[in-house]
Amino acid sequence: MGRSSCSLFHAIAIAFLLSGCGAAQLGMCAPHTKEEGAPTRNWAECFDQPFSQGGMTHSVFCLNDGTDKPPVLLLHELTGLSPGTLAYAEELSNDFTVYVPLLFGEKGQFSLVSGLNAYWFRGMGPFFPGGEWGIPSDGSAPIVNWLRGVVQKIGGRHQQQRIGIIGNCLTGPLPLALQDHPQVSAAVVAQPALPMRFWWYTESDKHSLGLSDLDLAAARRSNAKIYSVRFATDCISDRAKQETLRAEFRERFINGEIPMSAYQLDGKPVKAHSTLIGSWKEHGKAGQPSRDARERVRAFLLMELNGIPQDRQSAHRPAAHS
Repeated sequence: MGRSSCSLFHAIAIAFLLSGCGAAQLGMCAPHTKEEGAPTRNWAECFDQPFSQGGMTHSVFCLNDGTDKPPVLLLHELTGLSPGTLAYAEELSNDFTVYVPLLFGEKGQFSLVSGLNAYWFRGMGPFFPGGEWGIPSDGSAPIVNWLRGVVQKIGGRHQQQRIGIIGNCLTGPLPLALQDHPQVSAAVVAQPALPMRFWWYTESDKHSLGLSDLDLAAARRSNAKIYSVRFATDCISDRAKQETLRAEFRERFINGEIPMSAYQLDGKPVKAHSTLIGSWKEHGKAGQPSRDARERVRAFLLMELNGIPQDRQSAHRPAAHS
């Protein structure tokens, strides 16, 4: 089957699946609207060429401006390595050395279809169940093992520094699985959306983090702090996942849920899912909760990676790039 035929087949199949209950819920509960913001700096391959591990190859981008700042691995959402994601990475780069893998799609492209294709067809869907995102019965998903290789590479670059990891939506729970590396000391779990179902979500799915038993066991052995953030009314990243995180990690867990009162407009609830990227607005009341969430994530990472208390963080922060 040629490339154009495969693309057509995938498009038709995705359209079919979008008629399912689970996919419809994804659209209603987790709107993925284009975020504001665009990168202004040159995000280049960090390791001179795409990184290969376990038979998988993906690019990892960074600004290549040295390693003095502590490293942060930023994982993009279902909508890909979008302009807004790179803009957020640039904001983080004021305080951290930021690494941004391209897990699917094209750099600088916002595409929900690319994400669904990668997860459902190259992942755990009915057509290619053994793909990158599929979880075997006795191990980790290949994408998790590839990311472990990336963390190992970053650790080699920053040998005396702690590592922070931010996951968003589809990648939301993945920082937990990467806590098996001894340098990882901070994980941000933003609106975790795994597992993603085609037809319906069970009560077990609402509580699940979409990780294997092996991944969860590795996370339990770590001492890394976990900051979890979601919008209170998000029904894809259900509050039950927060309960699971609290039960699993106890004193290591920090609840950063954004209350509904913080993002109501004219007294009415707003549909919201993406806390750090997709719901970010530069102007207008609707964007303030995301701005505040970003600042809390920044404070958490500065504390866990640098040991900088919150009352000293303003003086520490360098001027933003023009």
